[in-house]
Amino acid sequence: MALDNTRVMVIAVVGDLVQDWDLDAPLTGATRMVADLAFESIDIIQLTVALEERIGRRKLGFDQLLMTDGRYVDDLTIDQIATFLDSRL
Repeated sequence: MALDNTRVMVIAVVGDLVQDWDLDAPLTGATRMVADLAFESIDIIQLTVALEERIGRRKLGFDQLLMTDGRYVDDLTIDQIATFLDSRL
């Protein structure tokens, strides 16, 4: 899958999750999950499950995206998620 297509897919999945959140700005590749959307850990889990369902594959290794040096990352952008997924597909 091309990165642009992956980004569009991630934006669509995130958009589905936040459709009732009354957001002020459109979702873009630079949108941050925590800082911009106020995602909490449960939201990140729901996002990873929704992405796996949309792609039709499980065990994509999201732990590698969500953790660095044994610690959870503070935030992720849509582009970071799309780039990660693109490398797995």
